[in-house]
Amino acid sequence: MFNIILFVIIIDVIKALNRDVNTFSNYHEIQIHKLHIEWLLDLNQKIINGTAEYHFNVIKNNIKEIHLDIYQLDIMIAYDQATGTVLKHEVENMGEQSLKQGDRLKIYLPKSYNNGDQVKLRIKYGVTDKARALSFMTKEQTESKVLPYLYSYCQDNNCRSMIPLQDTPSIKQYFSALILVKDPRIKVYMTGNLLDGRPFKRMNSYSESLTEYHISLDIKIPSYLLAIVAGNLEQRKVGNQQTSRSYVITEPTSIDKVAKELEFLQDYVDALANYIGPYEWGDYKIVILPPSFPLGGMEHPLLTFASPTIIVGDKSGVGVAIHEIGHSWVGNTVTCSDWANMWINEGFCTFLERKILEQYNGEDYSKMYSFLSNDTMFQQMARYGMDHSYSSLHPNTSGENPDDSQSEVPYNKGYQLLLYIEQQLGKQNFQKMLQQYIIQFKWQSIDEDVFYRYLLSWISTNLGKDHASIKEIKTVYKEWVYVPGKPPRTLDFHTDAYDQAMALAKAWLDSKGNKVPDNAEDYKNYIYYQKQQFLNEIATKYVEMTDKNYKLMDQTYQLSDLKDSRLLYRWLIGCLRGKFYDRMEVIKHFMGNHGARSWLVNMYGTLFKDKPDVAREWFAEYRSFYHPSVVDALENEVFKTSVGLSVQ
Repeated sequence: MFNIILFVIIIDVIKALNRDVNTFSNYHEIQIHKLHIEWLLDLNQKIINGTAEYHFNVIKNNIKEIHLDIYQLDIMIAYDQATGTVLKHEVENMGEQSLKQGDRLKIYLPKSYNNGDQVKLRIKYGVTDKARALSFMTKEQTESKVLPYLYSYCQDNNCRSMIPLQDTPSIKQYFSALILVKDPRIKVYMTGNLLDGRPFKRMNSYSESLTEYHISLDIKIPSYLLAIVAGNLEQRKVGNQQTSRSYVITEPTSIDKVAKELEFLQDYVDALANYIGPYEWGDYKIVILPPSFPLGGMEHPLLTFASPTIIVGDKSGVGVAIHEIGHSWVGNTVTCSDWANMWINEGFCTFLERKILEQYNGEDYSKMYSFLSNDTMFQQMARYGMDHSYSSLHPNTSGENPDDSQSEVPYNKGYQLLLYIEQQLGKQNFQKMLQQYIIQFKWQSIDEDVFYRYLLSWISTNLGKDHASIKEIKTVYKEWVYVPGKPPRTLDFHTDAYDQAMALAKAWLDSKGNKVPDNAEDYKNYIYYQKQQFLNEIATKYVEMTDKNYKLMDQTYQLSDLKDSRLLYRWLIGCLRGKFYDRMEVIKHFMGNHGARSWLVNMYGTLFKDKPDVAREWFAEYRSFYHPSVVDALENEVFKTSVGLSVQ
């Protein structure tokens, strides 16, 4: 009991001292407790008529204003729904930050409020396709080509472009929604549970007949986990039809293959629960989105989003699903307090993902995955600069869009820190510590120092004050988090499988395309991440490749015909870097039919160096297909300046 009280005090002190630098809200004075929205969707016109209702808790004295984050929203009116009193509001333009992180919406309250008071109000506003969280798609851009389509992506701080709110992971709120659509064929899913009946009364009057969707979530979540998908969609339970609580959602044209690929979804949920503790969210649902989705996956509670690139046909892409399920504990239950502490979400989740992958596929599989990710991380660090804060586990995102700091660093440098701590404690002790960590900080947002203090306290209490790990953790932990560049300790991910992949790559490089290496057939029997490592090495050593080499490799392995997008990407980025342009139609088709941000930044950036006019032409052609966050990244990272790019 004493430890629990102590950590509550510590968290309160840290929250008072550390504020999220990527929000313009006054969340340290007044906080959203409950958020309810009413949206009228018009997917053809690409607009949303929105009303948001807020319940605020006041935590400081003499509060006369509420400040919320917004990005390119049309604010119409703020009012007290109980009295009808219109509240004065002002949009404070944040200058050069306006297009980076948005603006501040100030609402002036009619009186002063003090700690313990509650404030309720509503805001009417409009959303357009300027919202960088939202991707409005025409029916022609969908697979089924029946209905227009909408999906969102709010991480890191993009939710402010679809709802005025305190857009920081430090604040968690209850959420509910009433979504209205004109076409009854459009199915709508949001973060939360779809409710039976019509429990929510409309806040506005509408003249036309509308279909209603009522959604509610009775667990508090931060804004970046809010999500919507709407369109021609079908939901199907997977696994044991009597006991499974897992579902897939996608367009009807793909539902069969998606359900088959993810038929063991409930098994993955159960495997993670067996390692880390009970799954608290009820059902588990995963949406396979259109190919323009800019990430591999996104962990919204009860509505995980995933790229269609994970649907390969041989279940080799299920690691993404396992990773997103892992966020149900680390990220969604225990959350980073700001984006400088993103590794609290992603490092922990990568650790869980690789634990489960090792159970299913063996140690070589997990080690090869780690080695490959580590290599990608070092390349990205080199691009940022080894002394840049983005090469650390605590990036300085002040005055910047935190999206720009996204990389493999929080995933893999964070994972390696946790793996190193596990080596110091032992696997069983580390697992116990992790299980109690989830219980200790359940439904809270924390930073690295809270975890650090908890870790040392746990070791002292459970393993003894003189346990050898304490001294070593104190020596390396803060350096691991705050110092940019490589971790202070090197972990060994070497395997024989790695040596085999590298030997084959060397044989191809040495052949100069004059003959097929004697060991070429080994590739076909490689485990998945061996294949990735082989292609990664070829892409990295592009200066040693010849056109004859590229052609012979392609003939031998039919690489340009690969159905696995992740393997195909590694082949095509190598072709671009080596200026092997015989496969330009394949490269163009890939870039016009995949939305992964990191892939596109690398491919456009590489193409732009040698063929800037072609890069601009393709970008203009495919711009409307890409998610707004990807368009921003390409405009800022490629077409404004040419940068050194990594193989990811």
